[in-house]
Amino acid sequence: MAKRRTKTRTHKKVSEEELAKIPRSMVIRLGSSIRNHSLTQLVKDFRNVMQPHTAVNLRERKTNKLKDFIVMAGPLGVSDLFIFNQSEETGNISLRIGKMPRGPTLQFKINTYSLMKDVRLILKHPKSVGRDSIEMRNPPLLVLNGFLSKMNELEHHEKLMITVFQNMFPPIQPQSTNVGGIKRVLMLNKDPVTGNIELRHYAINTKLVEETRNIKKLINSHHNPKKNIPNLSKNKDISELVLDPYSVGGVTSDSEVEDDAIVEIKNEENNILKKKNATAPTEDDPMGEQAEEETNTAPSTKKRAIKLTELGPRINMTLVKIEEGLLGSSKTIYHANIEKSDKDIKALEKRHQELQKIKSERRTKQQENVKAKLAKKEAKKARREARKNGEVVEDDKDDESSSESDDDKPEIKPEDYENDSDLYSDVEN
Repeated sequence: MAKRRTKTRTHKKVSEEELAKIPRSMVIRLGSSIRNHSLTQLVKDFRNVMQPHTAVNLRERKTNKLKDFIVMAGPLGVSDLFIFNQSEETGNISLRIGKMPRGPTLQFKINTYSLMKDVRLILKHPKSVGRDSIEMRNPPLLVLNGFLSKMNELEHHEKLMITVFQNMFPPIQPQSTNVGGIKRVLMLNKDPVTGNIELRHYAINTKLVEETRNIKKLINSHHNPKKNIPNLSKNKDISELVLDPYSVGGVTSDSEVEDDAIVEIKNEENNILKKKNATAPTEDDPMGEQAEEETNTAPSTKKRAIKLTELGPRINMTLVKIEEGLLGSSKTIYHANIEKSDKDIKALEKRHQELQKIKSERRTKQQENVKAKLAKKEAKKARREARKNGEVVEDDKDDESSSESDDDKPEIKPEDYENDSDLYSDVEN
């Protein structure tokens, strides 16, 4: 496929700071024992939903572990991890959303789901959208329905869930965001009775309302190069095309549009007076203000009908638990099925503090050992350099006996001791 052309004079370049603020995601699937082709396709469909700031061509291997993706997420600037997994015992499918780099992690149970190809089958007029289409160039508009509008009335876990959902996509700036660039909608609808969350994905279609059918064809052919210009060979004047409804293909009734779907859009034009069009000062207009008044135009309004076409996939899920850390054996903040008393919560807090204390003590001890070994090695190197220069150094015999064994040992680096994931092999998780 040819490379997309980038404008050099009018294209606005994004700074590195703005690029760093854009949320980037990675959608993966773990578990190689169960061959579920439908779940594999669901992962691919969900990557289309998260476009364009996601790894679309990511390929998982059987040997890949979750730790591998977490390690690679940092250099790539990934802020969200979406992990689909199917249990070997029960066969239930779960979705975990982890915020990089320190959490939290939200775990959902997927009750039902439908793929994009299944959604196309049930629609009368489906819309085929590929991963390279124009709709996928910008992130979708996130719509939360069914969640309480007042944040003070929400519980702590619901506030956290809403915050995670809102930070999946870049925030919309009303002053600078191009409304015409928003081509998709991602709706998350919460059922107030059951608490299930329904995920739907739509494409936004706009349609002119006030113009006639022939004018619409001219406008569409101007904006879309793939549209053909109407055949005007039988017309003698442009008025026949505009006024005569039978000039191009006869009268065909367009689909009726509901009044609620019609909105007015203001088209503000840049009122810039060019120097070459400015008139010279005269007696009636000494400052040349008359030319400026003629060039200024008032903003015009157009009516357009908005229609949503579902793209898929559909996912019905339920929040199970929220963990404090990132995709690991960390403290559980919320659990939908298990309720603990205050005594149990205090015991878990005490146990968690003890584990953190043990972890910090072992880390400091490791750092001290590394520093001592590096200092000892540097001292040995200094003594060897002194002997080469002919200086008298103490403990020559000990250095000569241990020189051969020290050369065979690998070089110790502080980076080798940064990963302490195996420190808790003898501690219960």
